[in-house]
Parts: sequence; structure tokens; C-alpha cells
Amino acid sequence: MMNNKQQDMVNLLQEIYDSEGDYFGIDHFSRFLNELKKYDFGEMLACQAKYPLRYVLDFILSTESLWIKMSDIEWLKVMSLLNPRPKPFSIEIFDAGYVDIHFLCKYMGVNAIEMFLQQEVFSNEDKKKLLQYSRKVAGFLFINELELENLDGSYFVHKDELEKARSTLISTGTIKLLNYTEDEFREYIERELKIVSMLEE
Repeated sequence: MMNNKQQDMVNLLQEIYDSEGDYFGIDHFSRFLNELKKYDFGEMLACQAKYPLRYVLDFILSTESLWIKMSDIEWLKVMSLLNPRPKPFSIEIFDAGYVDIHFLCKYMGVNAIEMFLQQEVFSNEDKKKLLQYSRKVAGFLFINELELENLDGSYFVHKDELEKARSTLISTGTIKLLNYTEDEFREYIERELKIVSMLEE
């Protein structure tokens, strides 16, 4: 059973989702920012996992004041709230069940997959699902030129702000930069999948 605050959050997020169309990006989401600040960021992401991935990424990129100062520990809490994840073969690439991983890898340029794999709180099954999903969407975890152009501080958060947040995140040493080409990344995922599969035997 949801309490009143949770129900209010669900209603607000639904209203924001339904009203997108006249405005997009920061122009759209900033109109609701004061209301959004009342709620936990991780809970809001978990609540929006039913929406399309692109929409939820737009939500994150348009509301940087909600997460820009979040630590690795706070991002781990977000990961826990989104767990257990949907089975990667039963969802479309553009479903938002792994939006935190998608955002951290693609836009923050950090290895959220490695951080997830290092956590004992997540089961081998959780880790295998994440790796299978990452293999499925590997090409989408790298930012393209058009996406980079949108990080201008007007449509979405400015790329310089993302770089500052990235520096803060990696300063603790818990989470590392995602320093792979796409081919190297695919090889990395395959290696980790073998390790996790061996642990299951």
C-alpha cells in the first residue's frame, strides 16, 4: 500500500509525463521542479521505469539540481530501488528498467556496471541480467554527436556540469571512468558474463 506522499509523487510524475508535448527538455521539466524537490530521486526513477527510456533520460538530463551532487553511495541506493530488474530478453531496448545504468555509462561516462557487479547485496542473477542487458544495448551506451549537442544548458544540462559531476563521483575511487571503445566494451561485457556464469555453476 502506498502512503499519501508516495501517491502524490506517482500522480505528479504521471501529470508531467502526460503533459509533455508543448514543451521539451528543461523547458518542460523545470515547470515542475519545486514539486519534484519534495521527493526522493531514486524513488522517482523507480516509479518511472514503466515509461520509455528516452523520456526518463530526458527527465534526468532536465532536472540536474535533483542529482548533480549525488555520491556513489546515493547512486547505489538508486540501483537498489530499481532492483530486481526486468529480464533483459523480455524487454525492449528502449524500456527504462535499467535507466540508471544507461545514464551513468552514457552521459556521466562512468562504469556503473563494474560498480553494480562489485556489490554483494546484488545476486548473481541480478548481475547476469545486467550484463545481458548491457550486451543487448552496448551500442546505445555511447553518446553520439547529436546527443552531445543537446547538452548545451538550454535543452538539457550543460556537458560541463556533467564533467564536474563525473569528477566528483570518481574522486571517491568506488566508481571508475568508462574508458572503452565500443568493441572493447563488448569484450569487457563478455568477460564479465563468463565470470558470473562460472559462479552460478
